[in-house]
Amino acid sequence: MPKKKPSSEKTAKDYEQLGRMLASIYENGYIDRNQSYKNSFIKGVLGGLGGVIGATIVVALLLWGLSFFNEIPLVGPFVNNIQHTIQQGKQ
Repeated sequence: MPKKKPSSEKTAKDYEQLGRMLASIYENGYIDRNQSYKNSFIKGVLGGLGGVIGATIVVALLLWGLSFFNEIPLVGPFVNNIQHTIQQGKQ
């Protein structure tokens, strides 16, 4: 059977064939279905946690960088407002 070039557009036949292959893998015992679900769940939780931690670091670095612009006429009041809001949140 000649191999097809991978294309970005998949047809319903491609998805049906993929589903049959996956069902065959589960039925033949190559992969345990419950273990596969557990791994997918853990991967999702860790991916979400990493996204939250990463976003927190980016926002903290952005606010830290903005703190250097206190004396610029248009940016200064905006930065002061953010700093005031953060200080109120700490109390």
